[in-house]
Amino acid sequence: MPDTTATALPNWLAAAEADRAERELAVKASKLRLVKDQAEKINAKLAELGIEPLSPAGYDENGKLQAAVLIHADYVDPAYEVRALWSAEDNAVELHTAEWEPDSPGVFGRVRLLHSIGDIAAARHEIPKFPSPPRNYAAEARRAMDALNVDRLNNLEVEEIVTALNGITAALLNLAEHSSA
Repeated sequence: MPDTTATALPNWLAAAEADRAERELAVKASKLRLVKDQAEKINAKLAELGIEPLSPAGYDENGKLQAAVLIHADYVDPAYEVRALWSAEDNAVELHTAEWEPDSPGVFGRVRLLHSIGDIAAARHEIPKFPSPPRNYAAEARRAMDALNVDRLNNLEVEEIVTALNGITAALLNLAEHSSA
């Protein structure tokens, strides 16, 4: 019987663990370079427009992008706080405002892209827009298949159509699942 009390790792497993740690470090470094680049792009665009932020864009100790704070909320002349972040989809600086009601403090949402200095003044009066959650089409298709229960139908032709639709749906779900992997 093999000895299971030994705690030393085999040489190949120690090498595998070292390789995994090295790859994880490379991924973290790559993400940090990306965030640093985004912060620099935000600050450069602000400087190009002559905007001096209250705090420039940067990143925290976890490598998360920190928005540039452009102007704080004004509670007397109701206006939102405006922050600048980077939009990878648009390859541009986007402006975010926060809902400052007590039930959702500090939750920021995108309002517009920054093209000119006037966009900041306009953003101060825009309610943040939060993206809707993505639809799970696979779950919707499965629910539809479950709702069309062949055993409850009393018409042979309808049963055949439902069986065919369920089969096609299952095949498409399988194809989508394997092609996205």
